Amino acid sequence: MNYYLLEMKMKEAGISVETASKKIGVDPATFYRKKIGESDFYRREIQVLRKILNLTSKEVDEIFFDE
Repeated sequence: MNYYLLEMKMKEAGISVETASKKIGVDPATFYRKKIGESDFYRREIQVLRKILNLTSKEVDEIFFDE
């Protein structure tokens, strides 16, 4: 999980943690734990984030699968 790249993309898109968490259907605290890598994003959540942040396939890989 690349926390910094996700954070940057959220800022570029003007999307807050509260907005993103609402869009993927989780509590903001849960989103934060996922964002910092304490738990994983589900496939459906990644798909929603890809859409709302307008991410390319390469960016999805770099953010969510960087290990």
